[in-house]
Amino acid sequence: MFTLFRKVEKNPTLTIREANVKDAKGIVKLIESVGKEKIYMVSEDLGWTEEEEKQLIKRLDRGKDLILVADYGGKIIGCLTLFRYYGGRSPKVQHVGEIGISIDAKYRNIGIGSKLFEYTIDWARKRNYKKLCLSVFSSNINAIHLYEKYGFKEEGRRKKQFKIDNDYVDEILMGLFL
Repeated sequence: MFTLFRKVEKNPTLTIREANVKDAKGIVKLIESVGKEKIYMVSEDLGWTEEEEKQLIKRLDRGKDLILVADYGGKIIGCLTLFRYYGGRSPKVQHVGEIGISIDAKYRNIGIGSKLFEYTIDWARKRNYKKLCLSVFSSNINAIHLYEKYGFKEEGRRKKQFKIDNDYVDEILMGLFL
């Protein structure tokens, strides 16, 4: 637990912890909120229910996959997922994890992303991951700075991969070798 750099609510204590089924509603609400901003996620409407999130959390292979939450006074204000790379059953990719992260707009740029990444990188090292990867819109400068702070490097770029409003945006592929 740690205290945020600025108090946003009366209770300044934030807990970074692994998700449980009771967090499903808060996680879905968070992801829907970030999706509605239309500038950070590919899917603006995840179409994911609380029950589906509960089932995902229940079935999670906790030795290989991680759903991490930032719990601020009982409210889920951040979520980071780390799953074995797509096609993760293949022995060819057992060493690679794919990261996704969402943080509530009111709580960005105050250290929550850093806490989520610190926990996740340590967790991944202990489980013998060799590489973590993620993708980010080139327009999301704050996220890119966070990823670079933890050693992620650009590995590729898909030019004009997405159209946000009337602007084309590159998808930046980033990786971190552990």
